[in-house]
Amino acid sequence: MKLKILLNICLLLLVSVGYAQTTVSGTVTDENGESLPGVSIIIKGTSIGTVTDFEGKYKLEVSDDSAILIYSFVGYSSSEFVVTGGVMDITLYEDVTELEELVVVGYGTQKRRDITSSIGSVDSDDVANVAATYSFDGAIQGKLSGVFIGSSSATPGSAFNLNVRGVTSIGASSQPLIVVDGIPILTGNQSALNNNIQPINPLANINPNDIESISVLKDASAAAIYGTRGANGVILITTKTGSIGKTKVNVGYSIGISEIANTPEMMTSKEWIEFMNAAAEFDGLGENYWNDILGDPNDPNLPNHNVYDEIFRTGITHNMDVGLSGGNEDTKYVISANYFDQTGIQLGQGFERFNTRLRMDHSLNDKVGVGANILISRGAHQRTVNENDEYGVVVNAQAWDPTAPLTNQDGSYTNPFDFNGWWALDNPLFIAEQYVNNSTSNRILASTYAEWEVAKNLNFKSTWSADYNSLIEESFTPVGSNEAPTGAGIYATLEELVWINENTLTYSTTIGQSHNLNILGGFSIQESNVDFSEINGNGFPNNQIIKIGAAANTTGSSSATSYGFLSYLGRVTYDFQNKYLIQGSFRIDGSSRFGPDNRYALLPSGSVGWRFSNESFFQGISNVVSEGKLRASYGVVGNAEIGNFTWQGLWGASSYNGVGGSNPSVLGNPQLGWEQTTQLDIGLDLTLFGRIGIVADYFQKSTTDLLLDVDVPGTLGFANTTSNIGEIENKGFEFAINSQNISGKDFQWTTNINFTTLRNKVVDVLNNGQILSRNFVLLENESLSQLYLIKFLGVDPTTGDAIFEDLNSDGLINLDDRQAVGSGLPDYFGGINNSFRYKDFSLSVFFQFVGGNKIFNQSRHAYENYGTTRGGIPYGNQTKRSLDYWREPGDITAIPRPTLIGPEDAGNPELQWQRFSTQYLEDGDFVRLKNVKFSYNVPAKILSRFKLNSAIIYVQGQNLFTWTDYLGFDPEVNTNTSGEGLNTLQGEDFGTLGQARTYSVGLNIEF
Repeated sequence: MKLKILLNICLLLLVSVGYAQTTVSGTVTDENGESLPGVSIIIKGTSIGTVTDFEGKYKLEVSDDSAILIYSFVGYSSSEFVVTGGVMDITLYEDVTELEELVVVGYGTQKRRDITSSIGSVDSDDVANVAATYSFDGAIQGKLSGVFIGSSSATPGSAFNLNVRGVTSIGASSQPLIVVDGIPILTGNQSALNNNIQPINPLANINPNDIESISVLKDASAAAIYGTRGANGVILITTKTGSIGKTKVNVGYSIGISEIANTPEMMTSKEWIEFMNAAAEFDGLGENYWNDILGDPNDPNLPNHNVYDEIFRTGITHNMDVGLSGGNEDTKYVISANYFDQTGIQLGQGFERFNTRLRMDHSLNDKVGVGANILISRGAHQRTVNENDEYGVVVNAQAWDPTAPLTNQDGSYTNPFDFNGWWALDNPLFIAEQYVNNSTSNRILASTYAEWEVAKNLNFKSTWSADYNSLIEESFTPVGSNEAPTGAGIYATLEELVWINENTLTYSTTIGQSHNLNILGGFSIQESNVDFSEINGNGFPNNQIIKIGAAANTTGSSSATSYGFLSYLGRVTYDFQNKYLIQGSFRIDGSSRFGPDNRYALLPSGSVGWRFSNESFFQGISNVVSEGKLRASYGVVGNAEIGNFTWQGLWGASSYNGVGGSNPSVLGNPQLGWEQTTQLDIGLDLTLFGRIGIVADYFQKSTTDLLLDVDVPGTLGFANTTSNIGEIENKGFEFAINSQNISGKDFQWTTNINFTTLRNKVVDVLNNGQILSRNFVLLENESLSQLYLIKFLGVDPTTGDAIFEDLNSDGLINLDDRQAVGSGLPDYFGGINNSFRYKDFSLSVFFQFVGGNKIFNQSRHAYENYGTTRGGIPYGNQTKRSLDYWREPGDITAIPRPTLIGPEDAGNPELQWQRFSTQYLEDGDFVRLKNVKFSYNVPAKILSRFKLNSAIIYVQGQNLFTWTDYLGFDPEVNTNTSGEGLNTLQGEDFGTLGQARTYSVGLNIEF
């Protein structure tokens, strides 16, 4: 019904109406009185306009005496004037808008022209330009240099992986600090249901349409004001505020449909049986060996089941926004509400969110202002259990016997063990529909502030903030499943409250006409308290009652933890004649997470800038280089994202023979201190011809005193303790280009390009060569997430057998022959966005690219591993790619001959069975048409008929095309999505759900 109403509104908005005409004429000049030819003059909210002639004169017909005219010209500030009569002579001034733009920095704002740090920013248009995105990190993906945002899967509401200028840690988090309206918010994965499951996204509580701007503090000079939490960069989010004027009502609605963008093509029943027969024939078992077991491949009635058709569906996304904003000189307000509902492209997955926000700012008098900002959000996540392991939906679908149905005639689920293939461990449709994994989060972000102008140029601000998060989770593995035949369940709760008080004093002054000084000082105190409980049960009577109370056997646990910060901070900014810029900042942090001997850390930084374009000797080429600035910064920031009691010697509760007791559980280290990251940044800002902006940076980050577990003698009764040891380096280049290619009356074209190169290296670790998992290793002089595999040398053209490198020359091919073969971290990434506007029509086209990273496609290891049988059962289905196998001597191919004999059967280590090798290692490079949006701004002459301020109708496509050589679902996937895996285990794909292709249509109206 709602959709029908919205469609009727769209039709009404397209009705034309007549209007009266008034003629406005005049001359446009610059500040020196010189005529400006070619100035664009447009009636605001319409495509109606004209341009000035060679003498700067113009004439324009307008329909309303109260219409607003927009005057714009390259190199000059755009200006708006209300029609005041028949003659309007206008003066335009040189464009200093970009230089005067206020950029949000830590604890304040700065003019862009005065910034000496490396700070990236996007505005609300960039964030809101992606209609079907549930979180702001997905909306800005690929749009900021130096900021890598990876989407691990298409699971609705799942978390993104964010890194600012590289991975800086091994044992601590490398995710940036997120600050929303001054509140450092909780972003860690607190889920109890995180075993091989895509973690839920805590940032999904924030409606992207509520965001006014995003600033990313990338270098140490910008981030040091956040001290021991700035090593991974800082993302500052500012939400929308009210403005002076009558109340505005904004309503937006979009609906999107999604589908799986790509699927590795599996063999049909006929192809699979013929392939298995070929393997049997190579092994000397004769022709058509499998016909009696699997079926005759030439039988026209041979059953064939495409499992993808059973587990994938068309996903639907609804996104509805309502907002009110307005105010007067004393009070400004914003009230907004959002409803977001997304069903996943895979059965069993979905995400639903409702949130509302109230922000109010009030001036008590001309000296004192107060305000409050409250966000209340509720999110419901529906995920499938074991998304990324052997009981995952996707992996079991790909391994499924294509001759076998997924349901019986009575509608019950079939068991893979009743058919052929030992790799499919459970029915994928059964997993998707009957396994339960539900999470419900309730979140409140609230802050209140008071600001007092103590004296001229001296301001005091005090803020109290709270971040409350409640999480309830429930999972159930059904009775009759192969994973837990009697059923298994988990019920877990988490409640966390963080409160923060921050107080700052700011002094700004201008001495004479040449010296500008800004001084900031303050202190902050923060405390967090967490309570967690978990109940596990097994032995359920049926699948209708899944509550833990129905389980025959239950166990439970509960725990609590807390931490605190006490901080002092300061910053001094000085410039001389708007040419020579200096900034210094520091923060002293104390944290309960570290030992008493190293509890406090002083983290300083400094930066300088030179606006050489303001020098007198540079004025001769100012028409070419209208703005130029050199920047340099150096500083130290820290990382405190570890466990709350890591430094302490802890005792754990236990029992023996029914009697409770306690025992030592953690070996303490009172010397434990902060990870510290020093960063050098050298930057250049240029504006060419008044229309091309260039920002270039070179950065080098070195993280020392890594928080790592170090082995200790077994005689102490412990295996290890956490210590400060080791070093990691990240260095690279960043480039950003913003170009106004064409700026005409009817047609405008702008281009935004960003490009980042990044080199990550482990410089020093005590545990060099440590095997982190079966496929990853930690090595000095190599990147983190270093894949560790046997090297595949190809296929012997004589025998058709796979050839592997015998690294240690012992005559055996086994895990001892693994070697470093590449990292899962990208070497470069970026994006290109082109925006076009023709009269009332707009088009934006955004490409994202990533390259230099490797992916171990462990899924292929499962569905292209045809080298054995277990008890006479085939391994499982194969991809069509395997049909290009070696057939006879002389064949050159990358696919070994099929065989049913494993090395333990033949005693031959050269056969291809079960090798975790580079045979399944692939390049993760891709270029993606990430987002295309076509919009129509309804003209003012139509809007006035319905008393509307604006109306925009749009269609949009996301993830439309991807150019890649990767053979899996999608190159932008990752199986390891929590804990240290985000630092050291990137670049592995095992049944992870690929990206969705989405088409949306929407409408935004302002009353």
